[in-house]
Amino acid sequence: MENMLHEPISVDAVFDVTLPHRCIPRAFRTKTGREVIVTEIGLIHPKFDGIKTHFMFDLTDGASDYRLSFDTERLEWFLEWEGDQNV
Repeated sequence: MENMLHEPISVDAVFDVTLPHRCIPRAFRTKTGREVIVTEIGLIHPKFDGIKTHFMFDLTDGASDYRLSFDTERLEWFLEWEGDQNV
């Protein structure tokens, strides 16, 4: 099962100059209040939209896979994609 979304979310993230990617999401909460604890991060990459940059984070909670985006202009997080690992 796969869901393409563009849902605003709240994210607990660590920003630290000593981290390999400087920013690591640890958990996030959807509008419905569901909390997802991140257990592993895959790819982190920029996505360019004209002069605007979004950073994309592919991650998992061990049961499902997710793609989060961070809008560097508006400082907002979005849940872009959610997929079941059992597909």
